[in-house]
Amino acid sequence: MLPNTFPPRGPFPSSALTLPQARMLHTVQQAREEADAVPRDDIDLKEIFRAIARHKWMIAGTTLLCVGAAAFYTLRITPLYQATTLIQIDRSAQKVVGFNTEVELDQGTASDQLQLRTQIELLKSRSLALRVIDEMGLYRPDEGGAPPAPVAPAAAPDADAGFVATLREHFNRLVSPPEDGSERLSRNETIRAFNESVSIEPRRSSRLVEVQVVNKDGELAARIANQIAQTFIAMNLERKLESSVYARQFLEEQIQVTKAKLEQSERVINQYAKRNEILNLGDKTSATTQNYVDFSAALAKAEQDRIKAEAQYEEVRARPESAPSVLDNLAIQTYKEQRARLEAEYAKNLAVFKPNYPAMVQTKSQIDELQRRIDAEVGTILASIKGQYEAAKKQESLLRARVGASRDEVLMVQDRSVDLNLLKRELDTNRQVYDSLLQRLKEVSVTAGLNTNNISVVDPAEPGLNPVQPRPAINLAVGLMLGLLAGVLVAILREQMDDSVKHEDEVERVFALPLLGWIPETRKPRGMSVEALGLLAHAEPRSSFSEAYRSMRTALQFSTTGGAPRHIMVTSCGKNEGKTTSALALAINFAQLGQQVLLIDADMRLASVHKALGLPNDRGLSTLLMGEGTTKDLILKTMVPNLGVLLAGPTPPDPVELLMGPGLRTLLDQAQALGFTQVIIDGPPLLGIADAIVLGNQVQHIVFAVRADSTRKKSIKDALRRLRNAGLAPMGVVLTHARTEHTNNDAFDAYYGYGHPPGQTVPGLLGAAGGARAAS
Repeated sequence: MLPNTFPPRGPFPSSALTLPQARMLHTVQQAREEADAVPRDDIDLKEIFRAIARHKWMIAGTTLLCVGAAAFYTLRITPLYQATTLIQIDRSAQKVVGFNTEVELDQGTASDQLQLRTQIELLKSRSLALRVIDEMGLYRPDEGGAPPAPVAPAAAPDADAGFVATLREHFNRLVSPPEDGSERLSRNETIRAFNESVSIEPRRSSRLVEVQVVNKDGELAARIANQIAQTFIAMNLERKLESSVYARQFLEEQIQVTKAKLEQSERVINQYAKRNEILNLGDKTSATTQNYVDFSAALAKAEQDRIKAEAQYEEVRARPESAPSVLDNLAIQTYKEQRARLEAEYAKNLAVFKPNYPAMVQTKSQIDELQRRIDAEVGTILASIKGQYEAAKKQESLLRARVGASRDEVLMVQDRSVDLNLLKRELDTNRQVYDSLLQRLKEVSVTAGLNTNNISVVDPAEPGLNPVQPRPAINLAVGLMLGLLAGVLVAILREQMDDSVKHEDEVERVFALPLLGWIPETRKPRGMSVEALGLLAHAEPRSSFSEAYRSMRTALQFSTTGGAPRHIMVTSCGKNEGKTTSALALAINFAQLGQQVLLIDADMRLASVHKALGLPNDRGLSTLLMGEGTTKDLILKTMVPNLGVLLAGPTPPDPVELLMGPGLRTLLDQAQALGFTQVIIDGPPLLGIADAIVLGNQVQHIVFAVRADSTRKKSIKDALRRLRNAGLAPMGVVLTHARTEHTNNDAFDAYYGYGHPPGQTVPGLLGAAGGARAAS
């Protein structure tokens, strides 16, 4: 039982913001955990880029592995050379019988493409391949193994095993070729291999076709490509020659038959015309028809004249003064001018003389005389036009009667000419067929000896200098792309399966805790233990490591209205997460401000502060809490000015019982009495043991250390849940062992990243640590 030598526990000093902040963090953290329980379907590109950056070396290794596999595959493939022959396939205008035109009309793009496609398929035909193989001697049945031996025919089944023998015979027929089919199978295999090495590729928007041959021998590939082109041209000429010979034979036979039909038709039509007294004037016209046509034309002309005369007569009779024939008459115009002059004179004198004045009467008589002459002239004109009208009318009547008579004659002749017209049509048809056959025969006779060809070689094939297969650049590029893709997929998969904290943004976003510090991953100098890494804050004050903890110290100073809390405990989920290094570095940074700082190692189960400072751990906190020794005697002075340390001491049987007693509270009060204004406690881990919870209830201000890419989020949530259940909330999180991919800003490391060279021993550090002594 501990002696009751410590003063009674006084009220715990705390700032005004501590309890409200704890309640707020409890609420926010609980709401954040509930939100995280809902699965998110959105894709965060930022997280993907971060995953790629974190696993860049794995991606690089996967890429190099795939590129190496592609290079190995490329070197294993036998090099193949390609030879290409370029041929031109023009339109073919061959016709066996063409009666209507001598020039081939353009049938459109579809027909043109169909013809070109037909020629391309002929290039791929089996007959062409077989002919090239035979001409070049490519078929060698003695090479590449003998053809499969034929299966001997099964014996005739007996009566007992007839059903089984029938099944065996049918099975043999299904799985084996007949006796005479083995050589054909061997030739088919050669043709198949030949066709696989040949490809026919038309060039877009042209009539050019490429014949490509791939072979391990470049010379042989060029000879095969050229031979295919020459053989195709020869076969095309042979087909045209055979077509011309057949056409000429066919045309000669048809000409003989058509000639006999034409002569017979001419004799029949001549005899029929004589027998029916039909006079043919030529060009499908007879005398009767010609008379009818002439009289019809005359009748139409007479009808037009009559209509014109009638119109003139009616116009003069209706309006004699304004008729054109009256207005154009010179005598009437003269009379009208004289009348107009006398009327003007009469009107002028009427203003002076009376109408019965002799001069006025004489003038009036002259005007009336002129009017009578005008009427007489109009009457004459009317009589003349009427006479013309009567004559035209009579002529029309006579012609109409003659046309009617001629029409009757034509109808009668047509009745007799029905058979004649039929004979004429047959004669014309026979003559047309005969002329066309004669013309076509002459054309075929002329073109048969020319052997015109619509296929020509544009560029003959030449042996390839470089192999086309394998393609190292393409294979390596494919390997590179597949490697990058596989590496990125594996990185994303590992990122999804990795539950650790990977970025500083996740601290506030996932756990609703402020990020107090971002500590870069630092290589320990040669000769320094891992536990002593926190001493770099004293040995190298200008390093990025030291600046990171100074930034964290500043954050703690602004965490409450009264400045940095006087008592701070640093804890974590488990071991090797940087809590001891953070506690030591924070204590050094506060000591560098001129304050008296006490560093307490409260992790009595797995103490490590004594290893960092190179001190024996035979006495310490456990000794003090069990009542053995005084606070002043157990606090040791370190090489760091203003920094004292209380080690953990020997591991007690039950550290929780010691921490639950009043000794810790008394220790904190005595430390304040000894002049220590800042107490930094290296607390035990939160998970698995209750030491940190008991200690946290007495210290209240907790800094939570999280190791980047190591501490699992589930562990952090479990630890925070334990704190929340105990009514505690961390002040914030310090992210340790962080790299540039764990932050959005690398300017800090770029500016302050010039500390000690990697692997250099820090001068005097170990010796100073070993020279620590007890505080006086």
